[in-house]
Amino acid sequence: MAARLTSTGVTFSDGTSLNSKYGIVPQDAVSIFYQSGAPTNWTKLTNHNNKTLRVVSGTGGGSGPADGGTAFTSVFPNSTIPISLSGSVTGTVNNHTLTAPQLPSHTHGNGGSIGVTYTGAGDVGYQPGWTRSYPGTGGMSGVSGGGAHNHPFSASASFSTSLDLRVRYIDVILCKFD
Repeated sequence: MAARLTSTGVTFSDGTSLNSKYGIVPQDAVSIFYQSGAPTNWTKLTNHNNKTLRVVSGTGGGSGPADGGTAFTSVFPNSTIPISLSGSVTGTVNNHTLTAPQLPSHTHGNGGSIGVTYTGAGDVGYQPGWTRSYPGTGGMSGVSGGGAHNHPFSASASFSTSLDLRVRYIDVILCKFD
């Protein structure tokens, strides 16, 4: 289809014509431009500054929090942000009583001996009233164990790094068609 530019608009070969610039771009339409100033017949809008764009599948033409929102360059500064975390933990594991299977194999060596008197019956070596000594393993006397005990603990850690939030971006302007 051919088109001819006239003094009142554009006339097409099928006889239709556009006699107003609003037939091409609706009046008050807003568009984004990747340039420093508004093109001819457009006015630069300045009510949205230092914000990001969000693509939605629902109704467009809205904006985020009018108050209380954070500026784009505050969330994504043009530098890295140092982060340091440190802390410590202390405490006690309380009241644990050991059982016999939890005790390791050990001796109580006082250099002495344990005397054993056997009064039972048995083979030739086990006659009533005999006594035998076992050297070097003695030294345990009285009743031991049965009480709870505590284990204190403490730990500390620190971590530091830099968080780089410098995102790449392009600056665009919003303009309204006059």
